[in-house]
Amino acid sequence: MSNPEPLAPGIAQAFQGIQAAFTNEHPLFTQMAPKPLRVGRGELLIRVTPTETFLDGDRVHGGLMTILLDTIMGMATWAALEEFQPLATINLQTDTYDHAVAGRHVICEAICEGIADDVSIVRGKATSEDGTLLATAAGTFMVGTRSAQVSRI
Repeated sequence: MSNPEPLAPGIAQAFQGIQAAFTNEHPLFTQMAPKPLRVGRGELLIRVTPTETFLDGDRVHGGLMTILLDTIMGMATWAALEEFQPLATINLQTDTYDHAVAGRHVICEAICEGIADDVSIVRGKATSEDGTLLATAAGTFMVGTRSAQVSRI
């Protein structure tokens, strides 16, 4: 895998804030110790470790993969932009193949394939640390859903 193209300066600064919020404040992500492994223009690779909080019976609930993939696919869209803009998920399809194991790393990857007419096209996948495919996703995101002056992000 080649070195990723660097983020636009404003996006890189926004990602620092997002990483701090996810690591220290976000009620869901703080429980999974998110660690960015690769961040580049239009691409993102992170490692999370689901805890027993996310168990449904003896397995991690499959809906967690949908939340993770939706989030990092949106972040991959941000990573493709020149300047930070609000986003909204238009469409998301997630296919789950296997369940994550509590306490074991999950690697989530997202790639923004392109942006046309303020809509990004993104794909993603989640694998276990041994490479087992857990879930795949495809989605579209609206770019610039609100003016920057009223955005809370």
